[in-house]
Amino acid sequence: MRWKCEIMKNHRPSSSGLTETISGSVFEPGDRIEIQFDRYLAEIGLVPIDGPARNLLGAAAETNDVILRDQQQQFVKCRFDRDAGVLESSELKKLFLPGGYKRLLLELLQRAPLTFSIIGPQDSDLAQASPIELFSPKVTGGVTVRFNSSDRAILEESAKGQFGSKRQYDLNLSANRLALCPRFDQFLCFPFLRDVVIYEHQTNTVRTVLGKLHGRALLCDEVGLGKTIEAGMVLLELLLRRLAKRILILTPPSLVAQWEEEMRRKFNLSFVTYDSETFRACGSEGWEKFERVVASFHTAKQPQHATAIEKIHYDFVIIDEAHHFRNSSTRLWQFANNLKKKFILLLTATPVQNNLEELHNLITLLSPGQLGTLKAFRREHMVRGNKLLPKDLVKLRRALSEVMIRNRRATVGIQMTRRFAKTIQLDLNPDEKKIYRDVSAFLREQLRKSAGINRMTLRTVQMELGSSPDAAALTLKKMGNRLAHLLPQLEKFNERIEGLKTSAKSLRLLELVQSWPEKLIVFTQYRATQQHLAKVLGEAGIEFVLFHGALGRMEKEDVIKRFRTTARILVSSESGAEGRNLQFCRAIANYDLPWNPMRIEQRIGRVSRVGQTQDVYVFNFSANETIEAAILHLLDAKINMFQMVIGEIEMILGILDEEQDFEDVVLETWVQSSSEDEFKQRMQTLGEKLISAKEEYLRFKEHDEKLFGDAFETSPVRSDMAEHHNA
Repeated sequence: MRWKCEIMKNHRPSSSGLTETISGSVFEPGDRIEIQFDRYLAEIGLVPIDGPARNLLGAAAETNDVILRDQQQQFVKCRFDRDAGVLESSELKKLFLPGGYKRLLLELLQRAPLTFSIIGPQDSDLAQASPIELFSPKVTGGVTVRFNSSDRAILEESAKGQFGSKRQYDLNLSANRLALCPRFDQFLCFPFLRDVVIYEHQTNTVRTVLGKLHGRALLCDEVGLGKTIEAGMVLLELLLRRLAKRILILTPPSLVAQWEEEMRRKFNLSFVTYDSETFRACGSEGWEKFERVVASFHTAKQPQHATAIEKIHYDFVIIDEAHHFRNSSTRLWQFANNLKKKFILLLTATPVQNNLEELHNLITLLSPGQLGTLKAFRREHMVRGNKLLPKDLVKLRRALSEVMIRNRRATVGIQMTRRFAKTIQLDLNPDEKKIYRDVSAFLREQLRKSAGINRMTLRTVQMELGSSPDAAALTLKKMGNRLAHLLPQLEKFNERIEGLKTSAKSLRLLELVQSWPEKLIVFTQYRATQQHLAKVLGEAGIEFVLFHGALGRMEKEDVIKRFRTTARILVSSESGAEGRNLQFCRAIANYDLPWNPMRIEQRIGRVSRVGQTQDVYVFNFSANETIEAAILHLLDAKINMFQMVIGEIEMILGILDEEQDFEDVVLETWVQSSSEDEFKQRMQTLGEKLISAKEEYLRFKEHDEKLFGDAFETSPVRSDMAEHHNA
């Protein structure tokens, strides 16, 4: 119906990475609107803009300036009076404006400023047509076209200049856009993905979630198969179809930053985190103010936050590590159950851990009543005396098939090469060791005295000391400027750091570089350490490149190109572990060790990933009698982290059920220790907890394999895009 004032959009990326259809009704070049036209009013400099056209023009115009161009290429600048709904210009009479018609068609040429071309009247003008003529067949482009008789009332009202409300127009426009969207078996999200490899099991999962499961699902893929990618694709498909707007992602505390970063980098979606300054400045009102939030579920469940959150109607909720919600008697489960949500995804690789009732509790969050009441579930599905054994496995799987998906590594065809880890142990030289001990003891003492040093500052300096003395020097200087009473001692520490002549760790790095003949990525967390290594490598005549977050986009691309071709060594900050595929290299060196094991995984994941064809080597530098050495002992000797599938350490840390991040647990262990021997003993206890957590995880994994098998894998229909690369 060509006279309908409707703007059709192409699905193409905007500068923000999403289509214009998400941001609202806006004009684009080529769009057309219809306006009333009165020759007499035009002669005196007025063109009325009424009905939907007035609303659209008011929404689209950034200023009051509108330019009209006639068919003889003459331009007139007009002023749009939003209140009166008219275009005003004393020069309108200069334009070639046709007479005898009551309506004109305008086509947008550009948006800033709004510039329209006067197309002129159509070959049939509704305002002059009788109701009989409106429904008479017309031949257009060789095709006979007639209006549907159900549109008679609308057409007659339009012919009389009677229009609906802006809300009716918006609803109609949204309905037409949705009608034009492809079905869920056709994806809209692919053009907006960056640095993502998509596999057939993931596209099948997204189709199943959006189609058969109606946007409510328990995703239980084995670790490392990309549940985050699947959830992000579902989210993007809902956004692009205008089926979701207000989004809440709930994760463990340690994964908040990772989810925000992945949504931004891989899906081009901006989220605010609950602990950001922007969010905290709004207090509890931040939950309502921001439409897309990533938050720790331990924080969100607190009464002061839960009260605000539970008032909001969310279009889509994603809960990662959902096994934390398995107990319906906890505040966490009650909080999730009270959420108002249209669509929801629960992500966990181990939905059942101790009791089949946990499965009932998770499914109830998704689809209340799907498994009946708890009493009925016990009666129908659980064996008395064995809480993990189902009565009728086939019957239980049939009930779960309406809400659950589980892909397994054995059947999706993703194979990884072997990974070998080697610890390079070393002793700091005497001066380095004394600085490490003296600074550590001094800062720990000041923390206990409440002398102006907080735990965050203490952790930062300790991690910097573990990297290199140079990394700690700048922070010590800043502390001295802020804490005058500590300035004399801090200045003495910096003088001792400046006096260091050699570095035991950098010398060992030189030995590794000279003995390893292939390309090598050297990771460090700190720029000062990076500059120190640049000096050491440069003096040794070794060709290298530096990669860090301060580089511009093109500079980063140039660095990677040089590393791929001529340079053998890449010295990279943490930003090098974010999103770049470096499979042409197969070895990394952790010059310093992040206290967060998942950061270590991210480093390894740059080379040990799908597409790597060779075995991968990980070299970990460990200076004896440092906190990093104790952490490495836990991760390597105790639980053999470097041989795990990427993602499994996250599961193990989750089983510890600590509401603190792992690095905070380590810091607290160190702060509370009165001696090195006590610290070693406390770390030994933490190591035993990690071993138990790993054993528990393996037990959960084995049980879930028996319980679910391959019954919940997505149908092996051919994907329209088994692999998609969009770097």
